[in-house]
Amino acid sequence: MEFPVDTDILIQPPQIMGKSPKMLKVFKGIGRVAIKDLAVLISGESGTYKELVAKAIHYNSLRLNGPFIAVSFVSIPKDIIEAELFGYEKGAFTGATEKRTGKIEEANKGTLFLDEILEVDLKLQAKILRFIREKEFNPLNSNNSFKADVRIIAATNKDMKEAVSNGKFIEDLFNSFNHLHIKLPPLRERKEDILPIAKHFLKEAIRKFETEPKELSKDAKDFLVRYEWPGNVRELENTIKRAAVLSRGAVIGKKDLLLEDVGSYSIKEFLEEKLRRYLKEMTKLENCYLYETVLSEVESSLITIVLKETGGNQLKAAKTLGINRNTLRAKIKKYKIRI
Repeated sequence: MEFPVDTDILIQPPQIMGKSPKMLKVFKGIGRVAIKDLAVLISGESGTYKELVAKAIHYNSLRLNGPFIAVSFVSIPKDIIEAELFGYEKGAFTGATEKRTGKIEEANKGTLFLDEILEVDLKLQAKILRFIREKEFNPLNSNNSFKADVRIIAATNKDMKEAVSNGKFIEDLFNSFNHLHIKLPPLRERKEDILPIAKHFLKEAIRKFETEPKELSKDAKDFLVRYEWPGNVRELENTIKRAAVLSRGAVIGKKDLLLEDVGSYSIKEFLEEKLRRYLKEMTKLENCYLYETVLSEVESSLITIVLKETGGNQLKAAKTLGINRNTLRAKIKKYKIRI
């Protein structure tokens, strides 16, 4: 992705796009906070890709050679969040048959990104505050304290000050983050960035899904700029990728971008286009087990793509695929899919 050359920092991969004044302010903010080894708060609406900003901070800090570990509190059942963060000893709860390391310990010498921190209850907030202050934690079912050298970066899409006022968030924890606070603007407030980002996602989709070369028509570009994008950059990315795959021809028009028109396109048509050349050669052979081979390849590819898109989160991938998590695990084992 492009990066403004007149900013104070050089963002390491993964990069963030934008040359609007509001994004220049974000880039400069990243440069300022990256060198300070303190807790950081990133706020912004859903879909603004706060994790990319957290990674930019990490890769521009002295911890860049250490691990970057991300935890999304909205994707973890509330009753196991503490165990995920701090780890646990054998017998800590039903099913805890052996000791397990938590995310904090995994992130030692690096950065731990806590996404949607307002989803955490007050009891766990207090433990996170203790860790930020003392760099010390206790695994579940353990009386021993352990040290870990970890920088905490938290993110939220809600009003944290309001949460503090309502007693849903500890004020001291808020203050720990608020000294270094980066606010991400919604996409509708930086319209000059929309087309460059859309063109990047289109180029990426063409490469990833191996479609024919495509470009955006004038009416498509006009629509992209006028639309308010309530889902922000994530919605833009999904819209462009869908249009790249399902549109017919080399030019993507406005109708290809509209969600209500998606029913006019067929996954069947897409698969037929991709498989036609392959099947033409395969049907010349005998006993090639074409039915089983094609179904297996499609299923394996689908699961692999969804796992990559969900960052290896099996629970989220299973929900996206509409299958049971145990079924997904069996498929991963069957196809020897590496996450």
